[in-house]
Amino acid sequence: MTFDPSATLLRTTDAIATEVDGEIVLIRIEDGRYYGMDAVGSEIWRRLESPKRVDALIAELQAHFDGPAEAVAADTRAFLGKLAENRLVWTEA
Repeated sequence: MTFDPSATLLRTTDAIATEVDGEIVLIRIEDGRYYGMDAVGSEIWRRLESPKRVDALIAELQAHFDGPAEAVAADTRAFLGKLAENRLVWTEA
């Protein structure tokens, strides 16, 4: 799944999140499914606490993490796609 850079992302309200050793673990209430996030995924989840545009999120992560800007952008888009496939984020209509 790809997102328009100007789309605003929202986190699901149907999941409970907790932090374990600096990383986020989610359980989706609807079906009891668990999701563990690594450090980068956890950082993305934290930054989506408030609705945020895709391009703004990517810019924040490029400033936060070392590495080529395009690699950070591509990895962020891929992770957002996985979150969307699992109904953990969606775009504001």
